[in-house]
Amino acid sequence: MKIFRTIKYKYEIRGHRDREELKMAYLKELKVTFRRRQVDDDLLNKPAQSPEQVYALFKHLQDEPKLKVVGLHLNSQLEILSYETAAIGGAKTVVLEPVELYRNAILAGASSLIVVENHPWGDCKPTMDDLVLAERLVAIGTLLGVALQDFIVVGDEGYCSLREDGRF
Repeated sequence: MKIFRTIKYKYEIRGHRDREELKMAYLKELKVTFRRRQVDDDLLNKPAQSPEQVYALFKHLQDEPKLKVVGLHLNSQLEILSYETAAIGGAKTVVLEPVELYRNAILAGASSLIVVENHPWGDCKPTMDDLVLAERLVAIGTLLGVALQDFIVVGDEGYCSLREDGRF
């Protein structure tokens, strides 16, 4: 209830006394707090030095029935600061704007980013959409100073790293 009291205080000071507005702010704060607590502490502050290591951490994505895109936020020593599920799509496609990945990376204080995507159909070969998204992420990362370290596609039989394949 501490969160509720804090939010209620903030809203009363700003003159927002509408009960529904207060309730929505409370739910939003709970959602953010709960998500932060969901982060697996075993992943944090560990270096993500190779695609094999990242694949080992996110191998469970190969069992997902929907396409998921996960962003790993890294510091300058390539240690994982945080990660997020940036998008969940259908069985074959996902809609994701690069700004969604970089917004949270910048808020986390990341100096670089790794993107992990699963293919529910099992093939770890990147699709044309994956390649276009990776190109856009590299371009935006260059502008923002938050480099895309790798784009890893997880499938049933393993993974494909675009950096290892020399795609960027």
